[in-house]
Amino acid sequence: MNEEKSGLLRDRLNEFQLDWAQAAVKSEQIDPGKMRNRKFLVIGREDSLLKAVVWSLEAWNDECKAGVHVRCEAVKEEDGKEDGSLPRETGRQDKSMADKSSCESGVGGLSAAWRGLAQRVSGCEADYVILTGWCCREIRMTAPETMEVLEGYLELLRELTKVRGRKILLLSDGRVYGKLDSQFAASEYEAGRTDPCAPGFEAQYFLQSLESMLIACARENGASYQILRTGKLFGAHIETMEHSVYTLARLTANGKEAVQNLSSERNSYISIHDVLTAVQFVLTECPANKIFNVSGERSDASDSELVMMLYQNFPDQCRISLNWEPPKGDTGILLNTQLIRRYGFVPQVSLEDGLIILVKCMQNLGKVFIFDNTYLGKLTKVQQILLGYLLEIDRICKKHGIRYFLAGGTLLGAVRHHGFIPWDDDADVMMLREDYDHFLKVVQDEVPDNIFLQIPSTEKGNHNPFTKLRINNTMFATEFTSKFLHMHNGIFFDVLSHDQTGNHKWSQKLHLMATMLTRSIVFNKWGNTDIKSGGKHELICKIVSKAKNFVPMPLAEWSQERALRFFQNRKSDYLYDGMGRNLKRGAFPKAWLEETVYADFEGYQFPIPKEYDKYLTYLYGDYMQMIPVSQRRTSHSIMLTDLGEYSAYRHPGAGKN
Repeated sequence: MNEEKSGLLRDRLNEFQLDWAQAAVKSEQIDPGKMRNRKFLVIGREDSLLKAVVWSLEAWNDECKAGVHVRCEAVKEEDGKEDGSLPRETGRQDKSMADKSSCESGVGGLSAAWRGLAQRVSGCEADYVILTGWCCREIRMTAPETMEVLEGYLELLRELTKVRGRKILLLSDGRVYGKLDSQFAASEYEAGRTDPCAPGFEAQYFLQSLESMLIACARENGASYQILRTGKLFGAHIETMEHSVYTLARLTANGKEAVQNLSSERNSYISIHDVLTAVQFVLTECPANKIFNVSGERSDASDSELVMMLYQNFPDQCRISLNWEPPKGDTGILLNTQLIRRYGFVPQVSLEDGLIILVKCMQNLGKVFIFDNTYLGKLTKVQQILLGYLLEIDRICKKHGIRYFLAGGTLLGAVRHHGFIPWDDDADVMMLREDYDHFLKVVQDEVPDNIFLQIPSTEKGNHNPFTKLRINNTMFATEFTSKFLHMHNGIFFDVLSHDQTGNHKWSQKLHLMATMLTRSIVFNKWGNTDIKSGGKHELICKIVSKAKNFVPMPLAEWSQERALRFFQNRKSDYLYDGMGRNLKRGAFPKAWLEETVYADFEGYQFPIPKEYDKYLTYLYGDYMQMIPVSQRRTSHSIMLTDLGEYSAYRHPGAGKN
């Protein structure tokens, strides 16, 4: 095979591939320390699953500079053609490894292909070995061909299990259980019925053989093994055996008419995101010499349920009708995944979300991906209301000569999307302290009667350090504020101040610590929660968490305000986001907010810092890179939503050019 092109994954993959390639590293379920400087050997048939496993391991180097070393060995049995898309070895400077051709197909060639693989990996150093096997792939071989493959595979396993101290993981799937009773979810060491005359017996026999051979070789040589059985695998740009998810998604994407028989037969499905995460989770977090089942989040469904999901999300494209026929007594493959979940694994992508991603990928619309059903279809309405807010803020600030800028995700949206980030559900502006104080003096007399100015002095029980403007007779409560329903929880707009901080690293660090401590005391005393922090400040946090109970809230708020304003009347060249979510990012040059330019936002011109590139890089790093596809829901955990009379609101000039 040819070498993979150099560079970051995001430079090589499209947004759907990058989404699942980064799933494991972004899941926060795998200890980065257990991945650092580890050596992986990935072996399997040359297919998209093998590529996906390799890319998901490479993602650790892109995201964390983890020093993960990946060697990939692929065998092509079908026709000996090379597509040049898989690396022979990554994570090393030497790119001169010569290509060794795959063996041709045919009886004798099948065995030789795997035996040749065994010779190539002999003596290979690896902490972990991943065998992708025939997981969710069609198994169409004659009996002699099957025996040839198993013979070569056995030689490979004998070579791999010679080295003790490393884990070998084999990917398998639910076909290994055979025929299950209706609605029976098979656990790892249970078995269904085996019928040599029934369709699918060959796959069951073959997968059982692969698993048994690994266990036998590992026990013989004292090696460690793990087996991960998946539900029916699916994903954008992932080729597996044909099953209902692919068939029905393709029909929907193409808008083709079809008839699907009603069925109560349910199957366990799993997105490629969760398979890749589960592979690394089992290797690093689970004990050796065990078998694990894995399926997706809320991903057990019948074909009829799949059709309904597709129709609910794509009513204009899904033209699949349901037809009743007498039941045939068929059963699906349901997996009991209690064991892997007991060890802490949590699947991230639901069947419904995976279906939406798959269909939109198949449609190839050329648009930025977004889930259309976010907030029960209310996201566009919320954004229109926020635009109205923004225009009102702009009017007030212009009238009173107050400088402000778009902030946070609103600023990012203006630069990257010329409007709202498609999945964003809030809007923010930022000001310097002197402008912020001026704004508070005039805003109450300027806003319409339906807007409530929410600051600690206007509402008892509110302890936010920044200003929120809320719409009366609406509800937009976050997970935190929904605990305080006696407070105003209407649709909100945030106004924040950037305060001065010290000119020296030591003074900035002390100022940052003082602000963090006082804010933590106020916030956690308000929410009646413990102050939590990792790393070297853990002891301090425990002490302050106990002490907060003895500090009166007025004193805590006074201390917070004093910390924020500590450098207010001093000469300083630096600012920090003491009120907002970017406090931990520390100081940035005041010069970045000295000059103003205007940017298009939903058809209007709003002020942004002239040095927006430096400021956004400070906030987000490579800010032009969007968050993964599967995470594009919304930025807040909104628990209660009621738009009231504004459910049909649309600003008259919205979207104008």
